[in-house]
Amino acid sequence: MYNVECFQVFLVFPVKFFRIIWNVFKPLMSHKFGKKVFYLNYLSELRDHLKYEHLNIPEEVIRHDENLRMKQKSRSLPPAKCPPPRPPLPTQQFGVSLQYLSAKNKGELIPPVMNHTVAYLKKRGLKTEGLFRRSSGIKTIQEIQKLYNQGKSVDFDEYGDIHIPGVILKAFLRELPEPLLTFPMYDQIVQITSVESSLRVTRCKEIVHRLPEHNYVVLKFLMCFLHMVSQETIFNKMTSSNLACVFGLNLIWPPKNAPSFSTLVPINLFVESLIDFYPIIFSSRKVPGERLP
Repeated sequence: MYNVECFQVFLVFPVKFFRIIWNVFKPLMSHKFGKKVFYLNYLSELRDHLKYEHLNIPEEVIRHDENLRMKQKSRSLPPAKCPPPRPPLPTQQFGVSLQYLSAKNKGELIPPVMNHTVAYLKKRGLKTEGLFRRSSGIKTIQEIQKLYNQGKSVDFDEYGDIHIPGVILKAFLRELPEPLLTFPMYDQIVQITSVESSLRVTRCKEIVHRLPEHNYVVLKFLMCFLHMVSQETIFNKMTSSNLACVFGLNLIWPPKNAPSFSTLVPINLFVESLIDFYPIIFSSRKVPGERLP
């Protein structure tokens, strides 16, 4: 049985008629379900929520999206993800491996973008309602990514939007060449629902502790922070389940093809367990140089 908390509905190209019908029936529907429906004008806006490149989108739909954006050039949005230059800049932050970032940052294990965004959100955003669920203008996000890639400082206070650092954090994870949870772990993660519920936390711990040392440290840093966020759910409305829905496909995706709908449930369940049982799952393995937010 699927948990409705694990689902979000994205409506792309919403027509006026559907909006009218939705507004008529919305009072009869669950408030929780209503908050899980998002209207998107273009396919490119899916990049703020999912790993867009791995979606199986029919060619006809892609062409329709391109036609819509061509007709409204003044509001057209460029792709959110740009491949890093080859060779990458010495200060490159997005689209490069954890090992590259560590080597360029004097052996520091936690990438600078993660350090900066997490520190800012921990200080100012823990009680923000809908944290990580809101999107921001793609041009603004690209501008900030460019500053990071050029090694320049970023002051989130200048943008006046607490959700921007959250979008940047998700974009950083989504643009890693290999997912943080690594390709070899994919099959084991999507099989988590076949494990007896009383043994799942132990199984999650086994999987996490098989990660390469660097990935483990970065994942532990992130989960420690998301655990903090989930502790403020009375204010931010972001339960561990909601956070798992947002971060699931930004932490693991298949090495080939698109993730199927059936894999979303185990992926979200796995990430939700990492958040809920953070103190248990990330205990006992100590790595030199690791630190927490």
